[in-house]
Amino acid sequence: YYRFVVLFFNCLLTFGSYFCFDIPSVLQDQFQGNLTCPNATVINGTVDCVEGLGMSPQQYNLLYAIYAWTNAVVVVLAGFLIDKLGNRFGVFLFSFLCVLGSSLFALGSHFKGTPYLLPLMLTGRLLFGSGNGSLTIVQNRITAFWFKGKELALAFGLTLAFSRLGSVLNFFLTQKFEEKYGMQWTLWGGALLCVLGFISAIIVSALDKIGMRQLGLDGAIQEESRKVRIQDVKLLSLRYWLLVLTIMFFYNGIFPFIADASKFIQDKYNGYSQKEAAYIAGAVYDSSLVLSASVGILIDYVGLRGIFAVACAVLTLPVFGLLAFTFVPPLVSTIWLGVTYSFAAASMWPSIPLVVPQATLGTAMGLATSVQMVGIGVSNLVVGQILGTKSSETKIPLWRWQRMMIFMLANTISCIVTSVLLNIVDHRQV
Repeated sequence: YYRFVVLFFNCLLTFGSYFCFDIPSVLQDQFQGNLTCPNATVINGTVDCVEGLGMSPQQYNLLYAIYAWTNAVVVVLAGFLIDKLGNRFGVFLFSFLCVLGSSLFALGSHFKGTPYLLPLMLTGRLLFGSGNGSLTIVQNRITAFWFKGKELALAFGLTLAFSRLGSVLNFFLTQKFEEKYGMQWTLWGGALLCVLGFISAIIVSALDKIGMRQLGLDGAIQEESRKVRIQDVKLLSLRYWLLVLTIMFFYNGIFPFIADASKFIQDKYNGYSQKEAAYIAGAVYDSSLVLSASVGILIDYVGLRGIFAVACAVLTLPVFGLLAFTFVPPLVSTIWLGVTYSFAAASMWPSIPLVVPQATLGTAMGLATSVQMVGIGVSNLVVGQILGTKSSETKIPLWRWQRMMIFMLANTISCIVTSVLLNIVDHRQV
């Protein structure tokens, strides 16, 4: 049962950083709010002027863009580094970067109204991005080592559920906390949660070390790692690359959608407040949070990962169709998306350790994450172009939203194509 103790602390690693990651999306109004409210008028008990950091929507989106792009570049290097220097080194370095990044980000908020605000916050996000994405790789690598051939998908499902729990709690708690204690304390609270992750990092590396010693595997893995070279990328199989593309196209349809979902719901369906819309958008995470572990158990039991990947992609098609062309309540679609998302996450990611050798796993995971991040980054830009408006106030016309949904559909169709190819290649190799 030792491995489950490792798993528990391993899950805690990214809990805080995922909570931190999405804080801006909950407090978007506060980030973009006016610096001061001199003549704030109260209408029906609501103040029409939100006091905040005074960022433009573009600056705000930059906070996310810089995170995704740094992530994309850093994870490849990080994966390679982890393969070279081992999990323990990686865990320390990257969770420390998370703490540093989130602290700088919080510190930035004290400089509101000065030119230092944006550079500080962006630097914070940059460090945070390079820590968080890489941390996930170390986390997956530790999980893959302790659970390979056993409850692999379950373990992956649980780590996913835990980081999603961070996101979900953030959606529910952050707003209330901010109203009570103000923005700066909220951001420092996030930084504190990252410190919690750092503490679990220390515990994980200790456990990992002791466990390896007991298994007598301490030397063997290190020997393997020393031989890892950059050229090893050529050795990654066709199956691996198809898997990576499948993952990329699938996530392309999900994350950019979630980023804009609450605005979409308010624009298209009448009678949803900002809070309700945010909860509905969050339903994608809620359903995947609830399902991850059980789906993991199911997939460990049944296998058929390739078939599941195709099925997920095919079943995601109706979601964007419903959103684009019908007026079915949006909650139906978001929950549905959450379900296919949890199946996809539990069938696609844990397949990577199955198609690459253990010693190059970090590099393989890093590349996969990188491709996924670049994909999401590009998708975000495309969606931004399609929706077109600079200001966050105006209603975006429906045809623009439909175009966005069609773009999502295109991604999902590409995902179906690559996953079908993946199955064909896989059958030929067996």
